[in-house]
Amino acid sequence: MFCPTLSVIISLLSIATQCDAFGSTLNKTTNRMPSSTVDFKWSSPRWHNSQLHSSTVDAATSSASSSTQTTDKDDDENITTRDLLSLDYIRSTLIRQEETIIFALIERSQFRQNDIVYKVGGVPGLGAPPGSRIPEGEEAELSFLDFMLVGTEVLHSAVRRYESPEEHAFFPDRLPKRTNSLSKLDYPNLLSEDAAINALNWNKILYRKYLDVIVPAISNQGDDEQYGSTVIADIAVLQALSKRIHFGKFVAESKYRSNPDGFQQLVEANDADGVMALLTNEKVEEQVLTRARLKAATYGREPILSSLPSTKDGEENSTSIIAAAAAAAVVAAVEAVQNSKTCDVSAQKIKGKVDPGIIESIYRQLIIPMTKDIEVAYLFLRCGKEPPVEYSSDRMSVDVTELSPRVIL
Repeated sequence: MFCPTLSVIISLLSIATQCDAFGSTLNKTTNRMPSSTVDFKWSSPRWHNSQLHSSTVDAATSSASSSTQTTDKDDDENITTRDLLSLDYIRSTLIRQEETIIFALIERSQFRQNDIVYKVGGVPGLGAPPGSRIPEGEEAELSFLDFMLVGTEVLHSAVRRYESPEEHAFFPDRLPKRTNSLSKLDYPNLLSEDAAINALNWNKILYRKYLDVIVPAISNQGDDEQYGSTVIADIAVLQALSKRIHFGKFVAESKYRSNPDGFQQLVEANDADGVMALLTNEKVEEQVLTRARLKAATYGREPILSSLPSTKDGEENSTSIIAAAAAAAVVAAVEAVQNSKTCDVSAQKIKGKVDPGIIESIYRQLIIPMTKDIEVAYLFLRCGKEPPVEYSSDRMSVDVTELSPRVIL
């Protein structure tokens, strides 16, 4: 049964009741939230030594706070490859991705489904995206979403985005070969260098499930003519989800290195179910679902304006603002507990922007399963065998056609 534990709500209440101490801590740490987790100042390999550095890396397992040491590494400019492949570090990275995904889903939910943007010819006269290739046997004309997504990927590929092992294009066949003078980026050997592993790309099935399952779940039916804003929001969601599920490669490599003999024996026996069982951590997955629902309940609602402090011009009242935010979080957590008894994904946008149950269902039925499918395929290839057909990149091993309520026992 999904139910945020009482300790979660008590922790939130504690924030509200101990604000004075919390506020003073903020002032002493230069407005940084105190944390029990290892706080790495990590530059993603994608933009290493580049002004295009992105500090956001996406998402999914348990809180690393319980398994990492309380160490402040803000002054460390570098971390080791071993750090990047530790499960604790991977988990903290995946947790940070949750905010990106949830906020992107909330942003998309404000627009109607606008099916016309997904139909070839729905927005006529687009032509081929500038700079893109037209693969042999494919049409030049695309849907509005595909036109914008291909154009975005053409631009990003020119600055080496898809040379990163953590980035995967949705339309790699339409991207031109890079011809500018930017040097090839040098990455640490975090993953196996096998060509088949490098080619693993689950974006085809992710794209299909996004249009067929996620959009109908988070957006109201109909058309609001906000086509440009809709596809921009679509692209943000798709890129965040793609990065999240493909991070399964790093998870799989880390788990393989911790037990190579165990995985090798299962792969040699063609035991895909055994591989799936060995890599699965149900406790961690439950923590992911709980955290995703609570975050969605908190982020996807209006603030409690009546509890916000009034301040004069030039005054700061960070302690009171923190207390108000904590109060809103407590209310959201309580509602998440109450609503978890029904978990009806059809009851969207009742009080928040997206029903937290929908966010949880997206993680439970799509994000986590796709991530694990990638892990199984990776581990088979890592051990020298082709993965079973049900773990091909154009399908889910367990197909999902619609989001369903969680079964409460």
